[in-house]
Amino acid sequence: MKEPIKPNEIVFAGQYLGVVEEYLPDKNSTYIKDGNIYATKSGILSIDKNKREIEIKSHQDKDRKVVEVGDIVIGTILFLRQYSVGLDFQAINQKLHFNSSYFGNIHVSQISNKYVEKIADAFQITDIVRAKVLEQEQNEYKLSTSGNNLGVIHADCSICGTPLESIGFNKLRCTRCGNLEFRKLASDYRNVSEKLRY
Repeated sequence: MKEPIKPNEIVFAGQYLGVVEEYLPDKNSTYIKDGNIYATKSGILSIDKNKREIEIKSHQDKDRKVVEVGDIVIGTILFLRQYSVGLDFQAINQKLHFNSSYFGNIHVSQISNKYVEKIADAFQITDIVRAKVLEQEQNEYKLSTSGNNLGVIHADCSICGTPLESIGFNKLRCTRCGNLEFRKLASDYRNVSEKLRY
């Protein structure tokens, strides 16, 4: 008979944790073989006694670079469609992610709490945007910039390329050529204080 496991115990990859009749396994940190549950990674064992759920948590979870629902990402707008924009991710939960293969879409309905008639009045190609992950769909992520701290955090003039200055709610002006543009701005536009790390 195998030793019973206890909550907050350190477990190792491949270690026996219990049987499926006793616990509901976590798909991200355990696997099932012949009705037995085994660990897929090392870490601290978490057992929810009420739900009978079992999960392994590691110190690496907070430093992960894998995108999950609810994460805050920073990315660059790659293209504008009629009803959405596409962007690639450069940072996930304040961690830089070079050569990221992650890609997200912001639908026009998720841009702002207010009605957005034209996507071009909210985003332009090369804008740097902070967004929240709503859900995963195949290899893409549905994102939202609806929120005070979400939206464009840096934008350049579409005529001369000079960084745009905010002159009011979602209104920008180029200090070089005087061009006026509109964006869905984050509250800390061009004043981002996030400590991004690798």
